[in-house]
Amino acid sequence: MAPRYATLLVILQAVLAPKLSMAQVCNYQMRDCICDISQKVCNFNLLIEAMPTFTSYELNSLPAMPGMTGLYRGALGGIYYFDSTGSLAPSNITVPGHGRCSGIANGAFGKQNCSIPMTVDGETYRTFLAVNGLIPGPNLIVYYNQTVSVNVVNALHSDRASFTYIFKADPSGTFWYHSHSGAQRTEGIFGALIVKEIGNTPKLNLKAEEHILSLLDWQLEPSDVLFTRLRSKIGFFPPSIPYGAVPTGGPYWVKFGADNTLVGTIPYWSGIINGLGRHPSVPYNSSRLSVFNVAYRDDTVANPAYYRFRLIGAQSLYAYRFSISGHSLLLMATDGYLIQPVQVDYIIIHGGERFDFALKPKNVSEAGSSRDYLILAETLEVDTSAAGPPYPSFNHIAEAILHYGDNTNQPSSTSYSQISASYSLDCGKNGLRPCIAINCLFESYHPSYNTSCMTLTSLQLLYPTPANELPGTPTSTIFLNFGFEGVGSAVNGRNFVPPTFPLQSQPGKSLADEYICSSGVVDCSKTSCFCTNIVNITNNSTVEMVFSSVGRGYNFAHPIHLHGHSFHVASINYGTYSSSTGFVTGTNTNVTCNSDYYCTDPTWNSKYLPSNPTVTSTTIRKDTIIVPAGGYVRVRFIANNPGYWFLHCHLEPHQVEGMSVLIDELQNQQNPPPTELNQVCGNFYWNVASFENKLAFNPYASKKDGELTSTADMLLMLVVSSIVIMVL
Repeated sequence: MAPRYATLLVILQAVLAPKLSMAQVCNYQMRDCICDISQKVCNFNLLIEAMPTFTSYELNSLPAMPGMTGLYRGALGGIYYFDSTGSLAPSNITVPGHGRCSGIANGAFGKQNCSIPMTVDGETYRTFLAVNGLIPGPNLIVYYNQTVSVNVVNALHSDRASFTYIFKADPSGTFWYHSHSGAQRTEGIFGALIVKEIGNTPKLNLKAEEHILSLLDWQLEPSDVLFTRLRSKIGFFPPSIPYGAVPTGGPYWVKFGADNTLVGTIPYWSGIINGLGRHPSVPYNSSRLSVFNVAYRDDTVANPAYYRFRLIGAQSLYAYRFSISGHSLLLMATDGYLIQPVQVDYIIIHGGERFDFALKPKNVSEAGSSRDYLILAETLEVDTSAAGPPYPSFNHIAEAILHYGDNTNQPSSTSYSQISASYSLDCGKNGLRPCIAINCLFESYHPSYNTSCMTLTSLQLLYPTPANELPGTPTSTIFLNFGFEGVGSAVNGRNFVPPTFPLQSQPGKSLADEYICSSGVVDCSKTSCFCTNIVNITNNSTVEMVFSSVGRGYNFAHPIHLHGHSFHVASINYGTYSSSTGFVTGTNTNVTCNSDYYCTDPTWNSKYLPSNPTVTSTTIRKDTIIVPAGGYVRVRFIANNPGYWFLHCHLEPHQVEGMSVLIDELQNQQNPPPTELNQVCGNFYWNVASFENKLAFNPYASKKDGELTSTADMLLMLVVSSIVIMVL
């Protein structure tokens, strides 16, 4: 049965059974939804709908869906803009009397039961996809091992429908949820998923108050429009062209990073942090930036406390270099795993990655008259046509503010410009020490940048991996090359096409009518392959995967994400570099395509075999890793979570275009789907009692706490294998 209207897939990227939770109250446009530690079960409702920016709507008490309570968006609303004083004012095109929310003064939206307008970058008026009326969606905050039930309601069309996710909040850490249908994620369907630690907690004195920051590169037009232009090679044109006019100028050309590899194939428009930012054309006073409050450090007490910040990379395309003016960052976790803390100045974060850091606040004397400091995320683009190195940046940024104080004295927009101009780090400039950057996309900066790269493999876990979770000697090695040898973005020369039915929820259905193009099944070395590429893992033992960016399309770094597992990062290996320019000049010789034009079957180069890295109990664990341009990464994990798992590049245009693959991990031993899911379309609802009845299923008795059981992660498996979950 064909879907009658749009499909919606929400990937709960806690990768290993995350924990969604609804604080006992999670109202419309509530930013933090917190489940109390005393609760065994946390319940959330997430309402997905299309909304225009800069618009306030009436909030009505009519339930949006059975079981959902509180106020939800009505049909009447009004448009707002920033006036010359920096205040939100009603637009003069709003029809007077068109609902109570068309003429709110002084920002008193809540007093009138009106939704708060989403002003994003202060410039762009267009439709976005909202979660509970917000971009990004609400922060879902729960505790380790709570049971989480999330009811997702698809209101993108008039016929609403819902899908219920239930799972255990395990492991703890910083995760996020997002759509995996087309380009819906970068249109707004994403949010933070925080699983707070119980037991193995950070060995730092942390304040109870913590901050969550999500980064997004925001676009002028909907992402699906931009991706269509990218794939068709039409190009991109200056935004100065009047709306609706036929473009006559030359197309936008790509941008490069300090290593002269591609970092931008779609023009950068603006950046937002927690849904707020500033387009370059907008005066600072006509924008709204996110503000994060901290208190001055009290040195009269022993061991003054740090603030924990949880940083989430939700970007579509651009990696960001993140920093805070006047402060260094104590890195303490990545992708949910606590590490031995290390001091850095920059965190380079790509789409899908998460980093936690602790911030040591200044005391009153250190701060002096400064109460506000710029939080800056800058793309890695540089102007390689200028004289260099070092090459000048394009100043493509996202901004927020670190504020010493509380909500009663936050900075006004009239002070944003001065705060931005005061940005400074005590490193990098002439006469100062080199800045330290973690997670560079390349091996090192040219010395002229006065910045040192710290690799992820130099990090160590804070708590050693238990022996039964530690990968041993690999019994198989799977090579996956991420490049452009197919028709655009591909893996091993194959452009991924989703199967026509959800493999995980319909495991008995035949694949005979699907175009499967796995290695050894279809020869894609001489022709383009648009197909469902499935890689089989047949044994419950250690698997090694080699993610590479070599061959003809090697000049792009890719953040690669594996669903259903975390993995140990055994090694990161780079391409060849020029010491005079700092540019990548070629690919690493360890991996070869064997003269295969499409690089459909990469393998080790017998002439340049690499040494065998060692994975120890403190080797770093992640679920998303950047594969450097011209290089490769070796990761290892134990194949003990049966099901179909999606593996893909987390650059949205690459993933949508086909840079993905399905992992069939002992699928015949998976936990059978719930009986309530035995339907082709319609609402899917099940309850916690049904979920708990399935928790007894465990094909591997050796698995223990800290590893997901296949049942606890079952709905993730359903989501991943389907690629699209139909909410009809």
